[in-house]
Amino acid sequence: MFAILLIGSLAWCLAIVAAPFTGWHWLYAFFARICHQDPQRSWFLFGRQLPVCIRCASIYFAFTVSLFFGLKPNARWLRASLAIMAAEFILARLVIDAALLRSFSGILVGLTAAPFVKQGVEELRDSL
Repeated sequence: MFAILLIGSLAWCLAIVAAPFTGWHWLYAFFARICHQDPQRSWFLFGRQLPVCIRCASIYFAFTVSLFFGLKPNARWLRASLAIMAAEFILARLVIDAALLRSFSGILVGLTAAPFVKQGVEELRDSL
């Protein structure tokens, strides 16, 4: 079950990176359902926008890295990362909207959330 989660996460990230190369509009349409795709808040790869914003891309890529390295669930770190993301979101609306801050908060959430998703998937598998 873990292999399926890791492969799915890798495929998700590959789709994000593949969209600018392929120009497949269906990938952009798919990711538009979950991300605003604001060009001012997105990374560009070889002159083409990724189909998700910086914060989302950072979450997804860090999530995959966390699965790969087998990080352990830590509720304190997850709560802290969510608080940091909430503070960054408010800060972006009121004071400064910086790509580095969006990326940092996304990386923290991705790294700390993945172990809980993995644990949930394993518990689901074990209950079947």
